Amino acid sequence: MILINDLLIIMLLGITMIILYGIRSLIKSMNSFKVIKGFGNKKVTVIIPARNEENNIGKLLENLIKVNNKLNKIIIVNDRSTDNTEKIVKEFINIDKRIHLINIRNVSNDWVPKSFVLFEGMKYVDFKEAVLFLDADVKGDMQKIVDISSNIKEGQLYTFLPYFECDNFISKVSQSFLSAILLGYFGYDKTVNKKEDYGLMFGCCWSISPYTYYEIGGHASVKNDLVEDKNLATRAKQLGVDIIPIDGRNYIKTKSWNNSNDIKNLLSRIFFDYEKQLSSSYYVYLLALALFLFFYLPLGWIPLLILKQYFLFLLFFSAYLIENIFYYLGGLTNKIKLPYSIFYFIPAYYLITSMINVKNKGVKWKGELYKI
Repeated sequence: MILINDLLIIMLLGITMIILYGIRSLIKSMNSFKVIKGFGNKKVTVIIPARNEENNIGKLLENLIKVNNKLNKIIIVNDRSTDNTEKIVKEFINIDKRIHLINIRNVSNDWVPKSFVLFEGMKYVDFKEAVLFLDADVKGDMQKIVDISSNIKEGQLYTFLPYFECDNFISKVSQSFLSAILLGYFGYDKTVNKKEDYGLMFGCCWSISPYTYYEIGGHASVKNDLVEDKNLATRAKQLGVDIIPIDGRNYIKTKSWNNSNDIKNLLSRIFFDYEKQLSSSYYVYLLALALFLFFYLPLGWIPLLILKQYFLFLLFFSAYLIENIFYYLGGLTNKIKLPYSIFYFIPAYYLITSMINVKNKGVKWKGELYKI
């Protein structure tokens, strides 16, 4: 019994140290932003991938056509939409001649669709301009985003942190949890650290110069990856590109996940790129076990309190409290002020099960099934 207690204490101390490291890194990550003032000399071309975006594309185009002539061209790459996306875009072309529609009928078999359509869209960009990539569901101050992007220089990449709109309980819990994990262990502090190879970028809003884009290989270099944004940023960092994080939470909005299936799908795509590099599935199960202990062992304070094991209860509860503070801080990075973090065990379950399901079932994304 003493040996078991000692082992539990050692494990709890290890978990606590990892969480404290995450808290420290999250704070450093949120202090890594740079401020870009005014506008530069470059014109800007916006590239928007669109697949069945009839509910979003019109609102985005309404905002973009209000931008002054600093915005030179708006390229919508229609990826085989079966709804009214194409019709809506054509209506806007009659309003503003800066809008151009590219229809993709077929995607090469060795490409993930989003990377393919973005790479195709780049073929219509003037090399003297800056490129701004936007997802169709992005909202906000387009004039400001375009002005900032016009400052881009060769060898730079601007990555904007948006505000993620959370409409329900599950999205607020999951956003708090995943923001803490992402910014605590894979955040902007590592992106700006020259000694780190890792780069963080949200694919919904980022900008780069065409020369730099092609020098790093563009989306062709990540054509098989389901999480193309993070992998492209990491490649850019490794090739010497200066990745500049910009805090856009006050003027850029995009949707968070609406339900558990959306969250599982995101996590499955993340783990797919990781797991396809593993030589054995046993590593997946070992990592799943480690994460299970990391997330759920501190919850042991509940049975310990019932059993009146007060010393162990205090240790477990302290670890649980620190873990909750970590996820609460993750929520604060997205302006979530209520303590949805106390329910972190829900998205933690999604994370672990998604990791295991990728190996067994693969990932379904944008109508395609990808298997390891």
